[in-house]
Amino acid sequence: MKLIASLLFVILSITGISQDTIKQVDTAEKVILINPLPVSIYNELKTNGSGVEVTMYHTSKTFSLPNLGGTNYFLTFLQGKSTVNFNKQNTAYVMILVKDDFYMDAEISITNESSYIIFKKDGVKYYNLLNQAGITFFRKFM
Repeated sequence: MKLIASLLFVILSITGISQDTIKQVDTAEKVILINPLPVSIYNELKTNGSGVEVTMYHTSKTFSLPNLGGTNYFLTFLQGKSTVNFNKQNTAYVMILVKDDFYMDAEISITNESSYIIFKKDGVKYYNLLNQAGITFFRKFM
């Protein structure tokens, strides 16, 4: 009985100490912005891009759009606005090179309802809708 009482006392003591260190985080004022790719990053890709590597998730097909011409062709698939309809799954992974070195990555999501690309650069995500030419191009590999 003394053992149970001692254990109960220890557990209550630890719980009491632990509760003093818990902090509440107010997330009511947290705002999530969904922006398209900034012009500065777009211009960097347009002038110094050295290729795009794509891997389709469902078919495991991979292909590349090499050199500056491939990067600029890839950029023609973008619209200058963001999506408001998000899909449950993404379709492809994209690695974008600048000056023959990794610059950023992205994921493409294509469904009948919404098709867009999510660029990821320095921990920030940028969303751009794909135009019909981009949707048609990537559907060939699905």
